Amino acid sequence: MIAALLAVTYLMAGAAAPPVADAAWVDAAPQHAMADTAPQAGADSLARTFRRDDHKRIVVVDAGHGGPDNGMTGPIGTRWKMHEKDVTLAVAKQLASELRSRGLGVVMTRTTDTLIALSDRGRIANDHHGDLFISIHVNAANPAWNHPGAARGFETYFLAEARTEDARRVERMENQSVRFETGVQAAKDDPLNFIINDMAQNEHLRESSELASLIQAHLGDVEPGPSRGVKQAGFLVLVTAYMPAVLVEIGFGTNADEARFITNKANQRKLADAIADATQEYLGRYERRLGSTRR
Repeated sequence: MIAALLAVTYLMAGAAAPPVADAAWVDAAPQHAMADTAPQAGADSLARTFRRDDHKRIVVVDAGHGGPDNGMTGPIGTRWKMHEKDVTLAVAKQLASELRSRGLGVVMTRTTDTLIALSDRGRIANDHHGDLFISIHVNAANPAWNHPGAARGFETYFLAEARTEDARRVERMENQSVRFETGVQAAKDDPLNFIINDMAQNEHLRESSELASLIQAHLGDVEPGPSRGVKQAGFLVLVTAYMPAVLVEIGFGTNADEARFITNKANQRKLADAIADATQEYLGRYERRLGSTRR
């Protein structure tokens, strides 16, 4: 089961979960939150995510990496350099602003250059009863590839076991962030909790896949690089988010042309708008499905 395997990966990596120091709750409505924030394993858990009719939907926007964790650095073969953590934060802020302008509530896992534990990012989303979780990242080529600087394109992931070696490569790359985490390792997880977590995630599998497909389609309208498709992998950042959740690789920072594109402020706005369009379309589709079940 994916949750159990990822938890073992976390422990083997020697990861520790620091306290959340910089979570920013923007336009969220915690006064409506239910007292029990633990995932419910059962047929009603997905409906629970969307059952609030008394206030706006909440989208959790996660800027990958931060603080001492720069993420990837690129591009290859140039004198100027960019850090993934800076691009993800810039795009995440643009996305949050655009979603708010459309009447949605927004929770950001970080708003400054600071480190948030991978496991805490999903917990932030759960604590504020987010409806969707979107994690923004920048891809990097394997240096061992032939012409790694030529690799480019965008892809969107949902949480499931990786099916290809390339998906496993991205999974390993993004999960390496645990090495920056310090503090006291939580020891309360046990095999039963892993099973419950796996059941909760599986309930959101179809919804996460649909959200990923819409984001990928809308990014294709603005991203000049090729679409690398919707993929699945075992990202630690998605494991603890009990809601439809995706991880978006907006481009290869190791490619000089794509690095210039994703560091440009106007293009960052275009990327954010595309993701916001996909998010709004997804929520509209879900509301219509939910409405049809009530009639």
